[in-house]
Amino acid sequence: MKDIIPKAPYKVITDFLREKIYREYGPGDKIPSENELANMFKVSKLTARKAIDKLVGEGLLVRVQGIGTFVSDLARFNKNSVKAVGVLIMNRFDDRGLSIVGGIVKTLERFYINPIVVDIAQNEERYISHKLKALVNQEISGLIVSPTQTLLEVPIFKKLLSENFPIVFVDRTIEDVDIPTVESDNYLGGVLLGKHFRKNHNVKRALFITQEGFELTSVKDRYEGFKEGLCSDVDIFISEKVETIREIIPQIKKGDYDGIFFCHDSLAIGGLFILWEAGIRLPEDIKVVSFDNRDIAKYALPKLTTVKQNFEAIGEESALFMVKILKGEEVPKRSKIPVELVVRNSCGCEENF
Repeated sequence: MKDIIPKAPYKVITDFLREKIYREYGPGDKIPSENELANMFKVSKLTARKAIDKLVGEGLLVRVQGIGTFVSDLARFNKNSVKAVGVLIMNRFDDRGLSIVGGIVKTLERFYINPIVVDIAQNEERYISHKLKALVNQEISGLIVSPTQTLLEVPIFKKLLSENFPIVFVDRTIEDVDIPTVESDNYLGGVLLGKHFRKNHNVKRALFITQEGFELTSVKDRYEGFKEGLCSDVDIFISEKVETIREIIPQIKKGDYDGIFFCHDSLAIGGLFILWEAGIRLPEDIKVVSFDNRDIAKYALPKLTTVKQNFEAIGEESALFMVKILKGEEVPKRSKIPVELVVRNSCGCEENF
């Protein structure tokens, strides 16, 4: 009689997952994490990872870094199912745009979807309309877009909305527009900055400077979170052009404010120059914080205290939203990707990394 050789633990997990994939899971479904599988089968995390690696190698699963592992059933969801998805991104070649697009492209291609990426270099209705028409003419099956108020005025986009065309907003959404959105936890980021100002620097009179209006939820959420963290009202200055920041220099010199929150790093860099040009010392005369943690933030003088966003994870999650929508599945209205505070010199602290 032959000896019965027990099955290797990782193969037990592999067989379990393969059965689930064939009988229960569908393309795009998330499987249990390595930790969950390790606990379920009383094995090490390394063993669970080996089982998942096996199915990834077979093409049945795909990993999305920082989000999880998902089913990719090639028999039922192949390149013939979906031709292409349009990706419309403002400034796709800066570090934010490159990371978001990279996450989108990598994830869509894992599901055999062809991404067609178009850069919006100008936020003008006629220009955006031209770009969007070019995308639609390529028979796209869905659209992932970083929206602006101008986009909502474009007739072809209004038509897509009225037809319930598959659309996912990435990085931001607009008030009262009912489109699934993947963005950073902007409110939490604002809270972190406000608390830091209050607890570490005793800031009491802060100013929030933004280029865009509060119809963008990213702007509104950052401001509301900042107020909560600061435990104080916060004045608002909308500066569509960086140069108009010069208008508030007299108030800053009078000491009306002891802290400024620039809505994003690019605006902050211009603001720092204008403050320096006016003879205002940072952080001695006023303390500054910002949002995004773009590469330029660590080269500013002084280096910017800011909030780090995971742009690649935003892109990956938005692509997964699109995959599920194209399968006819429900997705959340908003998904928020975690953020973290990066402390540097502009608020008066030493760098924490």
